Amino acid sequence: MMISLSILTSAYKANKFIKYFLQNVAEQSYKNYELCIEHILPTPKEIRKVNKLIVEKNKLNYFVQSEKISLPAAWNNMIDRSSGKYICIWNIDDLRTKDSLEIMVNELESDKSISFVYGNYFIVDKYKKRKGSFINEQGRENELKTGMILGPFFMFRRNVLESIGKFDEQLISGADYDFAMRLARKFKGKHINFNLGYYLNAGKGLSTVKNSSQEIERTVVEIRYGLEVLNKNLI
Repeated sequence: MMISLSILTSAYKANKFIKYFLQNVAEQSYKNYELCIEHILPTPKEIRKVNKLIVEKNKLNYFVQSEKISLPAAWNNMIDRSSGKYICIWNIDDLRTKDSLEIMVNELESDKSISFVYGNYFIVDKYKKRKGSFINEQGRENELKTGMILGPFFMFRRNVLESIGKFDEQLISGADYDFAMRLARKFKGKHINFNLGYYLNAGKGLSTVKNSSQEIERTVVEIRYGLEVLNKNLI
């Protein structure tokens, strides 16, 4: 059977998250996937956990990165090594509802006119927590070309890359925002009114940690797509 979905996961200093993350992947109702992990400077303990916990070795596309690289560079490396016709990013410290992947794949399978899907999610401040701020993106389709409405749980067809390219490695925290702007300008997407997962915001992420480049990179993206003029007009 050909792989339908490639899950991209970058792991760096991930010992705290690996076990439960891999369990969460294994619990997914959708099974026709490959799990691509770019493991950046892993400790021997982390590697042992991956080897021990992955039951279906044929689903694992695993690469140990011997030097520190950026998140978008890791995503692009995994895109190059993957083969699924659909692609999704799954941060190692985020958790998905068990039907998350299946629901998203089914939407892409049933509607050939759409090229990406996204949905609702919770923002939580502690790992494995299930209560937090519920983000409902329904009815915000008109913002897809101006903000990061896709959120942390989105999926897209591989063939969009032929038109818009991969993630911009000049950016760090803003690479997904930039990618979203290109994606929404070229292709049609669909919102799924379903809780797709739990996004961890503990103030330690690339866009939330103190002294983050997020503000600067957001401005870069806004200028790149003419959004700074639009946003000023909205003030």
